[in-house]
Amino acid sequence: MKTLAPVAGALALMTTPPAAALEYGSLIAEVTVEIENDPIFKSTDPANEISDTYATIEAAITLAIGASSSLNASLVFEPITDAADDRFFEDHGLYAEELFFNHDFGAGELILGKFNPAFGVAWDEAPGIFGADFADDYQLTEQLGGAVLIPFAIGASENILSVALFNADRTILSDSLGRVRGQNSIAAGGVGNTNGPESIVIAMNGALGDTAYNIGVQRLARGAGDTHDQTGAVLGVAHTYDPGIPVSLLAEAAYYNDFGGMGASELYSTVGVAAPIGPVTVSGTYSARDVSGARTDHLATVSGEMELAPGLFGSLGYRWDREGADKNQTIGTLISYEF
Repeated sequence: MKTLAPVAGALALMTTPPAAALEYGSLIAEVTVEIENDPIFKSTDPANEISDTYATIEAAITLAIGASSSLNASLVFEPITDAADDRFFEDHGLYAEELFFNHDFGAGELILGKFNPAFGVAWDEAPGIFGADFADDYQLTEQLGGAVLIPFAIGASENILSVALFNADRTILSDSLGRVRGQNSIAAGGVGNTNGPESIVIAMNGALGDTAYNIGVQRLARGAGDTHDQTGAVLGVAHTYDPGIPVSLLAEAAYYNDFGGMGASELYSTVGVAAPIGPVTVSGTYSARDVSGARTDHLATVSGEMELAPGLFGSLGYRWDREGADKNQTIGTLISYEF
């Protein structure tokens, strides 16, 4: 699949550098191993003060079929459930987040299978250990269907328009090995969980000059138990400038009618900044989650990351959040190895 050089360049300081590819003939694999510890050391609700230590291993695998086609898989090993008490490397499961066929027609690309439709980037690109925590709510993953990606140029910049039709995966691939999460079913409900590909996302990513952008709209069809279809729109920008050191900025907002198919509107806002200070990349984010009829949630984070050895990165982060009536403070550590 194509990558967007302008987007990658503008966000280069926002995230850990990409994993190097392991190549064996027509097979390419990228693997990232992370060990994270997230103790909530202070909360207005003492029941929230727990420590969670866990691993996240992700493998992106591409098998070329001829010059223009490929089979692609994304495998994830991570905790399947949220921590309810102190936890140390528990509840891990392995599942296939993506498994799809890709063909490049030259004028565009076709994706068929289980994939993650493009919608927003803050859930991946917001800087720091905790910067993406609110934006994770609207990441689209594990959908079954197809997408068409059409590249086009604006001046010297490459851009991509994508149109995806899909429904939630209910095949055996929706289950997991190890800690079992169970196979998805129609009865489980949820927007997008329909008998056929009734949901659609249209998104555009690229650059206008030195500023990367992403824009998208979606309609996720109501599932069992839902009262409405979920409709939403997202707009994000990222820019890097150099007043002496390269400073990367990111801002993204996503608005939904009937989020989760239940009639409430939601607005997500994320802003982030990152800059290298000596060997350490320092970053900060602020996010808000505004649900109609409820108190606005807030998230503020500060992180520092540095390369400890080739391919080995260490991060330290602080998170303050107010979700509902609770205020929580967390200090997290992250070690990641990429090969």
